[in-house]
Amino acid sequence: MSADANPGPSGVPAMPTAALDGLRELYAELSRELAALAPRCELSGRCCDFKKSGMTLFATDLELAALDASTPLRAGGDPELCPWWEGGLCTAREGRPLGCRVYFCDATKSAALDLLSQRYHDRLKRLHEATGATYHYSPFVRRVRELASP
Repeated sequence: MSADANPGPSGVPAMPTAALDGLRELYAELSRELAALAPRCELSGRCCDFKKSGMTLFATDLELAALDASTPLRAGGDPELCPWWEGGLCTAREGRPLGCRVYFCDATKSAALDLLSQRYHDRLKRLHEATGATYHYSPFVRRVRELASP
């Protein structure tokens, strides 16, 4: 492991500090764009209840390293539910991955949110390339369970 890498507290691969710093900036820029777009969040919990929504959330290991640093990875009980979904609410808001950040129930903004998601995922890929972080993109719950298991 290089001196410029941050080891994850659990089984998450170490990531370059520059990649984690870049991800924080990417998330901050996304937050500003989302604030300007102002999509409505209904606090329905559909975003985290993958069985009901039919959604499969994907994330990179870089995103999981950032999540792990703010809220350590855990496997959770139900293999089809987000481990941080408790009482219908997200308990890992600070470290949640890009897919969570751009998911809203607001159908009036779905086209704009889709474009935002694509644009920021492209930036996420370029961040991996620029910093030398290995790009591993996989289904979120499955990967969390793999990395959090002893």
